[in-house]
Amino acid sequence: MIKIKMYQAEQGDAFLLSFDNENTNMIIDMGLQKTYSDYIKLDLIDLNQRGHSIDLLVVTHVDNDHIEGVVKFIEENGENSEVIKVKEVWHNSYRHLQFSKKDRVLEQEEVSTLKQICSQNMALAEQSGLRDIGIIEGVALAGLLYGFNYCWNEKLDGRAVFKQSKVIDISSDVSIRIISPETKKLDALATRWKSKLESEKYDFTLNNDELFDDAFEQYMRMPEFHSEIQDIARNEKQYSFDELVSLKGRDKSATNGSSIAFIIEYKGYKLLFLGDAHEDNVYDELCSLNGLGYELDFEVVKVSHHGSNNNISKRLLELISSKRFLISTNGRHSHPDLGAIAKIVDSGQKTEIITNYPHEKLEVFQTSIARKQHQVKFITTNEFIVE
Repeated sequence: MIKIKMYQAEQGDAFLLSFDNENTNMIIDMGLQKTYSDYIKLDLIDLNQRGHSIDLLVVTHVDNDHIEGVVKFIEENGENSEVIKVKEVWHNSYRHLQFSKKDRVLEQEEVSTLKQICSQNMALAEQSGLRDIGIIEGVALAGLLYGFNYCWNEKLDGRAVFKQSKVIDISSDVSIRIISPETKKLDALATRWKSKLESEKYDFTLNNDELFDDAFEQYMRMPEFHSEIQDIARNEKQYSFDELVSLKGRDKSATNGSSIAFIIEYKGYKLLFLGDAHEDNVYDELCSLNGLGYELDFEVVKVSHHGSNNNISKRLLELISSKRFLISTNGRHSHPDLGAIAKIVDSGQKTEIITNYPHEKLEVFQTSIARKQHQVKFITTNEFIVE
């Protein structure tokens, strides 16, 4: 049995997956700070009181609507597991990017520059309730993980979480296949970061100083990196069903391109969690797996980027099948896009589209579903069981 909680994370993602009567537990993102404080924290305290722990916490990428709640949780959880024990965290930071790093102490000018980059995001930090908790420069998730000595990407030997053939065991019954990001998407982040440093100071010394992680994360969380590309949002209702199905989009966000996506395997069940991953990453890797005879039949698919038309395609839906498609959003940025929903409906699958908030605009599809005799149901819930 798998119990899935899809928290009301406003425009973000926050999931708690429990396997085998909570013997194995995973968290995938934690939405905004209030998502953690209002919803997730109470569940974690309850799990802890009943003798359970979190086997894996996955932070798919650094956009605020995925990471902000995690920062607040780690801050409160501290080094002594004040809320609940976390056995491992997956999170890609500056040190997982490929740079030629020198073993030399930073100059004072470089230290000042990195601190200034951190402070550029101070308004966002104040809004999120983040503050100095006594760890040197540890205002971002990386600093908290360092300061509190969390196991961080240990199942990846301390390296980046990226696409690979290795299947990673989380427990005796739960394993993960990572399908995104690929290294060139992480390299795109590295290029943006290096350009930023070069614009601030020529010939910056790149090394493993923890201050780099703080500055990198704060910079990548600036609004310019997670702005939405609205391809059809304002006029989507003017399209016919067939036109919506044919609408194409492409996500160009560097942070979304770095998003961790993976297949969870448990006792014959398969669950595909896509974070905000780019469609090309996902499609290419699933094609490779399919070519090796891997069946792409899922119990659950967490639709990428809150149901954005830029992160889904007809070709992807022709490749996979799923009993449930999960979409996490309160409707901000006009998500889910009608183009994304139309593609799922048109795929002809007998499936449920599950959202964690009601979306009245989805009712527009009921006529098309009846006319084409598609077996698609729209369900709004925050918790369900796969068995």
